[in-house]
Amino acid sequence: MAPIQAYHRPQTIAEALQLLTRDGVRTALVAGGTSLVPTLGEKEIDEIVDLQALGLDGIEDHGGRLHLGALLPLQTLVDDDRVPVLIREGAFRAGPNTFRHQATLGGTIAGRHWECELLAALLVHDAALTIETTAGAQTLSLADFLGQEDTPAGIIAGITIATGGRTGHARVARTPLDTAIVAAHARRDANGTVRLALTGVGTTPSLIDPGELDALDPPGDFRGSSDYRKEMAAILARRALAQLDE
Repeated sequence: MAPIQAYHRPQTIAEALQLLTRDGVRTALVAGGTSLVPTLGEKEIDEIVDLQALGLDGIEDHGGRLHLGALLPLQTLVDDDRVPVLIREGAFRAGPNTFRHQATLGGTIAGRHWECELLAALLVHDAALTIETTAGAQTLSLADFLGQEDTPAGIIAGITIATGGRTGHARVARTPLDTAIVAAHARRDANGTVRLALTGVGTTPSLIDPGELDALDPPGDFRGSSDYRKEMAAILARRALAQLDE
């Protein structure tokens, strides 16, 4: 691996985008650094663009939807009572205290980890992303972002989520604080719409139609075979959905 040639700390999104989109320069974005730093030896990177000075770390209530800055540390989500319980719990389970103070919401979304319960919680709360690009800001649902390989080249600036509604959650893990092998998150909003999201059954957490659980074909690993994950997905989905009527 060649050494990093330059480090940048832009003060505006426009400056950050200009650095990100230069031809011939392999540029990596960093916020909390919890994803990039441990893997630097595996990547071909010329320069690093640090986003921490952009000020994208606020929480604002917009009448039924909450706006979350992409650079919010996960611990801030855990501590703020305005954030829905499912999302606070998902942020808590993302890692230990030291990790949660460093890792950011935007970085977690960009990581798309298939077992991330925070992403599942965001999905059932109808999360939408604001992505800043050189062509202007674009809005994309989190479900579409996770489901597409080709997403807009830019910077995740903010996330909006729906608040309220009734929620349910069920998970299976080796220990209570371990990463879930499979987890199910459910939410019924004020209009009666039900959303179900699962982790551990696909390449990313995803929204699942409860009637299509039999069609799941999860990847297996040392923590759970494909058959085990599929069976647990059905059991946990039923448990999470039943909590909506309690």
